[in-house]
Amino acid sequence: MFSPTTTLRLTQAAALANTAAGNHGGQAIPDRLDEEHLAGILAAAAGRPGADRAATGDELPSGATLRAVKKLRAAIAGIWHDAAAEDTGAALTGINHLLSAAGPVRLSLPGEPDGGAGGTPATARHAADGPASGTTARTPAVLDAGREDDAADRELSTAFALALTDVALAGELTRLRTCSGEACENAFVDLTRNRSKQFCDEANCANRAHVRAYRARRAAETEGDEARDEAAARPAAQDTEPAPARESAGDRSGDKDASKDEKKSARKADKPSAKKDKGRKKSKKDKKK
Repeated sequence: MFSPTTTLRLTQAAALANTAAGNHGGQAIPDRLDEEHLAGILAAAAGRPGADRAATGDELPSGATLRAVKKLRAAIAGIWHDAAAEDTGAALTGINHLLSAAGPVRLSLPGEPDGGAGGTPATARHAADGPASGTTARTPAVLDAGREDDAADRELSTAFALALTDVALAGELTRLRTCSGEACENAFVDLTRNRSKQFCDEANCANRAHVRAYRARRAAETEGDEARDEAAARPAAQDTEPAPARESAGDRSGDKDASKDEKKSARKADKPSAKKDKGRKKSKKDKKK
């Protein structure tokens, strides 16, 4: 996909962008780039990762170099976010700004005198011993840029600019991505074949996302089980409620007998009144006579 050098530079550029203050791995982290950290970044960019400054005699970067690299970091982060958002035009504009600051660019063989043109190794590390005699035709060229007396931050900027140029020329800017993890803005390079990488490797974001998704699924399953249990319990509760009492045949016959007795008593009560009415009628007839 990319040359080993380009891949290394992209990884270093992403690591630099991730030192800025912001959300990293679900936490709000302050700016982590100081002189000591920058010394390690510059040593790695020069092909000496993990080099002991006491052994190499390197001094800590100056405050001016630190400020310049922080500006470079902001530019790298802007390019990365534009590429992740698939805003290719904005990403190319950012890369062009870095290229214009890199100065003249030329091809040369490792160890070849620059002939006054001035150039610093930008995209490939020189071999410890130069090319063997008679093998120059098979020696990879080095893309040089800038000037021999450039400061360390200028060399770093040039190296990153040329690596990003390689990505743009290959039409692979969409491989510059930002982490999809919760509260994580880390930049990373997607080197998978199917462009499926979603999480950075620095903050264990993929594992945290998987755990969170698993817990959400379990919570949903638990809620579904509880709802089903409640639905199953409702018919059972209805079955246990006492059914309205049914009248038996004896009850119905008793009611009929009671109604007959009531009717008889009512008729008996009416008979004396009827006799009285007859007596009144007879007395009236007697008077007329």
